Amino acid sequence: MAFLFLDLLSYVVHRAQHATPLLWRLHALHHSDPDVDVTTAVRHHPFEFILASGVFWLAVLVLGVPISAAAVHGTTVFVLAALTHCNTRWPSWLERLLRPLLITLDLHLVHHSVNQRDLNRNFGAVFSAWDRLLGTFARPSSAELTFGVAELTRADACRPLAMLLTPWRMRSP
Repeated sequence: MAFLFLDLLSYVVHRAQHATPLLWRLHALHHSDPDVDVTTAVRHHPFEFILASGVFWLAVLVLGVPISAAAVHGTTVFVLAALTHCNTRWPSWLERLLRPLLITLDLHLVHHSVNQRDLNRNFGAVFSAWDRLLGTFARPSSAELTFGVAELTRADACRPLAMLLTPWRMRSP
């Protein structure tokens, strides 16, 4: 139950990062990568990391979630984030098998599209059920996806100092 709670919390925090202008400005760094790859999984603004981690650990402490459940969830999210941002295709049979239960590479790539509608879909960290239950699920399409954030040039999205300044260069969603 603790794992499910933490995964729902991850969904809620991620959705809030897209819906709240200040949080979006911080989270936009993650979405600014024009070449989604495994490094995108850890591409977060330091302030975003502090806020999201604070919410997560506050919930763990206040609600008495076992540290072991938090560790297992955190490790699962980290591994799955690497797999859902990698630039290596998953076998189509594996995508079809896992998609009803888990966030897969194709499901998450939809979320990284510059298309505003797709950007606000597939927020799940581990389970795709949260998106299905809360109306944010989108199936992958066969169309070619474009990644990045419209306000940032490709060069600015990849230079370290410009990346740190992303929140101050963004407009609200």
